[in-house]
Amino acid sequence: MISGWRERISAAGTWRLVYEICLVTLVTAAATVPAVAASWYPLAPWLIGLTTPPLMALRLINPPVAYAAAALVGLGTGGQSTALTVVLSASLAYRTDRGRHVVAGLAFGWVCFAASVYWEEPLTVEWLVLYSAVFALLACAPAGVARLVRRRRTLLTAMHRRNVQLHTRQGEVARQAQARERARIARDLHDSLGHKLTLISLYAGMMRTGGDDREETADLVRQTSAAAMTELRQILGLLGPDGGQSSVRPLSGLDELADQARASGARVEVVREGEPRPLAALTEHAAYRVIQEGLTNALRHAHGGAIVLLLRYEPDALIAAVTNTAGQRVAGATSGQGLLGLAERVRIANGMLYHGPAPDGGFRLAATLAYAGDEPAPPAVEAVPPGPDFASLVDRDRRRSRLVLVTTALSIAGFLLLCGAGAWLVATLVVVDRETWEAARIGDSERAVRDLLPDPDAASTATPGGRAVPGAVCVDYQAALLDQVGTDTGEMIYRFCFRDGVLVDKQAFERTP
Repeated sequence: MISGWRERISAAGTWRLVYEICLVTLVTAAATVPAVAASWYPLAPWLIGLTTPPLMALRLINPPVAYAAAALVGLGTGGQSTALTVVLSASLAYRTDRGRHVVAGLAFGWVCFAASVYWEEPLTVEWLVLYSAVFALLACAPAGVARLVRRRRTLLTAMHRRNVQLHTRQGEVARQAQARERARIARDLHDSLGHKLTLISLYAGMMRTGGDDREETADLVRQTSAAAMTELRQILGLLGPDGGQSSVRPLSGLDELADQARASGARVEVVREGEPRPLAALTEHAAYRVIQEGLTNALRHAHGGAIVLLLRYEPDALIAAVTNTAGQRVAGATSGQGLLGLAERVRIANGMLYHGPAPDGGFRLAATLAYAGDEPAPPAVEAVPPGPDFASLVDRDRRRSRLVLVTTALSIAGFLLLCGAGAWLVATLVVVDRETWEAARIGDSERAVRDLLPDPDAASTATPGGRAVPGAVCVDYQAALLDQVGTDTGEMIYRFCFRDGVLVDKQAFERTP
C-alpha cells in the first residue's frame, strides 16, 4: 500500500503535490477556525482538524467514501464545514464514473446536513426547505459544475484518442500501400528484366561459339538490350510523382516472346485453345507474366528442351501454362523469389498457381485465373478497437451537459432569488430579532432598551393583540423573517412597554388578522 502511494505521488508531479498540500491546508483551516469560534463542544475542533486532511487525501482515491465519511463527521460536530462541503462535492462529481453514485452521495450528505441542524433546534418544514436551498448552493451547484467539467474533458480525451487512432491507422495504411507498391515494382523488374537478361545471356553464348550469323546475333543483343532499357524506364517512371499502375502486357505479345526465345536456339511452340474473350486488365497481365516467367525459367534451366506455351480459354477460367522437357542448365541456382512473387500476383488476380516437375522429367508452371477477377481484393487493414460511435458520443455528452447545466443554473438561481428576497425584506422592513427581544429585560432603563431597538420613528404604536399595560407607553416591532417562519399567521409582533423611564413589560404574540 505504501509503495502504491509512492508511485501515485511520483506520477503526480511536483506542482500537483504542492497544489494538493496548499488545498488541504486551506480547507483544514477554513473548517477548523469556525468550529473553534462556535464552541459546540470542546472536542469538535480537534475532531474536524484531525479528520479533514485524511478526508481530503481519500477524495483522490475513493470520493464516495470520503464524502460519506465527511458527512458523518459533520453530523457529530454541529454541521459540515462550508469549504469542505464545496471541495468534496466537486471531487465527488468529477472523480466518480457513475452518475447514480454521485446522486446517492449528495442525498446522504443532505440527510446528514439536515440531521445536524435538527439536533440543534426543532426543524419545521419551512426550515427544512431553507436549509435544503443552502445545501443546494454549497453541494449541488459545485457538483454540477464539476460534472460539466468532467464531461467536457471526457469528450476532449475521446477526440484526442480518436485523432491518434486515425493518425496511426492512416500511417499503417500508407506503410502497407508503400510495401505493396515496392513489391509490385520488384515483381515487374524481375519478370521483365529477368526475361530480357536471360535472352541476352543466351545470345552472348551464341556469339562466343562463333559462326556466320554473329552479326545477326549481335543485332538481337542490341534489340533485346534496348527493349530491356525501355521496360526499365517504364517501371522506374512509376516511382515519379505522377506514376500510376504498371503497363498491362497483352497476351497478343506471346508470339513476340516465342520469337525472341527461338532466336536463342530454343524450340518454342505457342498453343491457343478455346474461344478468346475480353479479359480484365489484371487477369491479362497476370497471365502474360506467368508465361513470361515460365519461359524464362525454361531457358535458364532446360535450354535445348522443347517448350510449350499454352493459353486455354475455359468456360469459367483462363489457363496459362508453360511446359518444358528436360534440357541443359545454363544458369546457376536461383533463390526462388520469382515464383513467390508470381504466386502473389496470381492470388491478387483471384487465381491459383501450380508449379512442379512433369512426368517426363521436365517442368510445368500453370495458373488458373477466374474471369471475375477484375479488381484485387482490398488490403487487410488493422481493425479499429470497438467502441461507441464518435457522433453518438458527442450527442449524448451534449444532452447530458445541457441537463446538468439547467439543473445547476436553476439551483443557483433559486438560492440567489431566495437570498435576494430575504435581503429586500430586511432592508424594507424594520424588524427586531429574537435575540434582541430576549436581551431586553424588564426593569432596564428605557434608554438602554431603546439603544437595542431600531429607529423609534419606524416603530408602530400598540396594535390590537397582546395584553394591556395600564399607564404604559407601548411600541410594537415586527419580528424578523426567520422568527416568523414557524408561526401560523406569519405575523409575529414584539411589544415593549415603558413607564417612568423603565421597561415594565415585553410581549411576543401573533397579530390576529
